[in-house]
Amino acid sequence: MSERDWELMKDAELDLALKNSIPELPPDDIVMEVTPWRKAMNRSLAGLALTTITLNFLGLNYILPAVGVIMMLLGFRALRGENGWFKGCWIITSVRTVCIFASLILNATIYQETVYASRLSDVFIALNVAMVFLMLFLLWKGFRAVQIKAGLPAHAGGAAAMIVWYALVCLLAAAQYTGWIILIALIFAYVLIIRSLLKLSRELDEAGYAICPAAVRVSDRTLVIALLAAVAAGIVCGRLFFNSYPMQWQPVEISGDAGTAEIKAELSGLGFPGDILNDLTDEDIKACEGASRVFVETNFYSADEGRVVERVKDGVIYNETVYDDNLRITGVAVELDGGRWKIFHHFRWLNDPGACGTESLQLWPAYHLQRQEGWSAVGDVSGRLLCETDGRTLTAPYYSLGSETYDYDSVFWGTETVTDVFAAFSLPRGGESCRGYVTYDMVKLQDGWMINSWINYTHQRSWFLYPAVTADEYRKSGSWDLDGSFILIQDALQFFPDDEDAEMPE
Repeated sequence: MSERDWELMKDAELDLALKNSIPELPPDDIVMEVTPWRKAMNRSLAGLALTTITLNFLGLNYILPAVGVIMMLLGFRALRGENGWFKGCWIITSVRTVCIFASLILNATIYQETVYASRLSDVFIALNVAMVFLMLFLLWKGFRAVQIKAGLPAHAGGAAAMIVWYALVCLLAAAQYTGWIILIALIFAYVLIIRSLLKLSRELDEAGYAICPAAVRVSDRTLVIALLAAVAAGIVCGRLFFNSYPMQWQPVEISGDAGTAEIKAELSGLGFPGDILNDLTDEDIKACEGASRVFVETNFYSADEGRVVERVKDGVIYNETVYDDNLRITGVAVELDGGRWKIFHHFRWLNDPGACGTESLQLWPAYHLQRQEGWSAVGDVSGRLLCETDGRTLTAPYYSLGSETYDYDSVFWGTETVTDVFAAFSLPRGGESCRGYVTYDMVKLQDGWMINSWINYTHQRSWFLYPAVTADEYRKSGSWDLDGSFILIQDALQFFPDDEDAEMPE
């Protein structure tokens, strides 16, 4: 045997010994740690999938995009030093991260619906679509650049197909497509595209392509914790400081007008409740001058979630949920000369109302329900709020009060466009005897018509709502409140004014 053959035999024995000393391949997580290209690209593609497909249940429409954009941020963060295309992807992803997290914080405030309904929202949507298209283009160019660098043919068709796929989705959204056939086909195509991109990444990994991750001062773990902490703090601040309307509470000015006092005495003599009279403005009292009759209807309601009390019956102990009446609503109708009527709907909380978020009054005037055949409106709806704080009586105008036209999604009649009067407001924390009223004037057109005036009070019972919803938004949506965050209380003032036997207050 020659010396060369002896050396070859020793090399073969050495290779066999080394092979036998390693029983199996290391786990995938270890492989990815030593192949940063595979780890970074898998993160980027997984994040791309999570930010594209939206699931509108269990809060996944908020969770998945947030998780997805973080994964993309970490992935392109490692790849940004590889070429200019991936660096562009990292910059765009950073901007999108700020936008998505800012929207999560905005959703915790009562102003999110106002922002989303404005033209500013359209601008942000257009910018987001443009950023996605640009990022997909940069991803396509980045794939081709690393393939050429690795000595492979440039064939990143999956990335190009993703651009076409996203363009089709935008066209269907603009056309408001609601069918299922095309959507199912698009989902299937999307899975194939992601699979193709993963295959491209695997080809580069198998070809021995390696990267040196960009140097960072903050670790991935620290970055993720900082981002989550920032959005959590923003959401908490949104609920603490931006969950109610800014109300203009001022001390009540005591009127010294002798004429007003005289009209109040006349109304009191006709049966107008004294505590409600004291809450009226001088203008509303003077508008009742010359009253001939007053009709009053008072009802009590429970707006809390109840309390559990222990009962004993026939020696058996059981628990019972008791609901205490804590909201009083009073309807008052004042007959004036010339067939005119002035209607009041007054509410008073008998104890602490609770959440102190947003409240809403929806008014169905008699002339609205009778479609103006028996009654006609005179002037606008007015009113005010009052409460007691530190021994002082404070008053404030409603945050908004007036007619609003909106699309109401009825369970039985579908979506219809309606116009109603709404009063939006917030009650002060720590306020006592919180109360308020709305009033309107109308004139009789025909005899025999009933006065049928309704007030729908929507009260917020839960402090934490995500996304935040105001009481009037909840009422206009026509949705079912399954978690008890809101409660709707309906009260009606109903009587026939032409009936000689109409019941008068004692």
